[in-house]
Amino acid sequence: MSDAIASLIPSGTDIAAALGLGDRLVGVSHECDHAIAEGKPVLTSSILDLTMTPGEIDAAVSASVADGHSLYRTDRPLLHELDPALVLSQDVCDVCAVNGEVARGDVPEGAELIMLTAVRLAHLWEDLARVGKAAGVVDAAERVIADAKQDLTAVAESVAGVERPRIVALEWGDPYFIAGHWVPELIDLAGGVDALAQPGEASRRVTPEEVAEADPDMILFVPCGYSLEQSVEEARGLPLAGLRAVEEGRFWAMDATRLFSRCTPQAVVSGARALASVMHPDRAGTPTPADAVRITLP
Repeated sequence: MSDAIASLIPSGTDIAAALGLGDRLVGVSHECDHAIAEGKPVLTSSILDLTMTPGEIDAAVSASVADGHSLYRTDRPLLHELDPALVLSQDVCDVCAVNGEVARGDVPEGAELIMLTAVRLAHLWEDLARVGKAAGVVDAAERVIADAKQDLTAVAESVAGVERPRIVALEWGDPYFIAGHWVPELIDLAGGVDALAQPGEASRRVTPEEVAEADPDMILFVPCGYSLEQSVEEARGLPLAGLRAVEEGRFWAMDATRLFSRCTPQAVVSGARALASVMHPDRAGTPTPADAVRITLP
């Protein structure tokens, strides 16, 4: 019987790598950027034109979701040809990747479909345990979970007792969306207070007036799916000049793709460490240039 694994989402591929399953991975998504994805057949594609502006992307996404259309396509014939025993997908966000409804219709008969559903850290441990059990690597999953918990505890201990700044984390710039799900939890763990979001809640649209009224001590720009270079470029054009956090030099762009867009062991640990270094450099060390760049607006 085949033990092959197909991943329709980047977080699935990252989790497969964390569990030592790279040699069993036979297909990946078009957005998978882990080293184990290199050279693997690509199973998904996006209908979005990524040359559009953030505002145009938001309008296209809103229209597609309103019409009930998926933003992503699965190469069903290729997926069936690869004939995996296990398929990894997600049921959290229709905007980010192939959604559950699409995946359920594409999975080959007899294959087990696992939906990654984490919106909190506790759910990540559950996702890892389920993938580990399905793939027959329960011990590896337990080790990964234990190591990630230990690393996150170390971050929390490094900032224990600090004065906690109030944070606004923006997940999109036009229009403004605040980061949700596990990001507010990471902010709390790393020694901050999310001024507009609660752990586990979905990202939501906010107005410039809401951001101004929150009067955060720090603003983080973490646009979903953006590299640090892309985040920096867009952050420099945001109309945030005049807000106290910006004027006092506490406006940062961060590598959202690597640190916050995926709920995986590597991402949540790296994200928590980066947040701690941005908020509390005296305790956690200064942010690395690969994680965050301080933004100054004219």
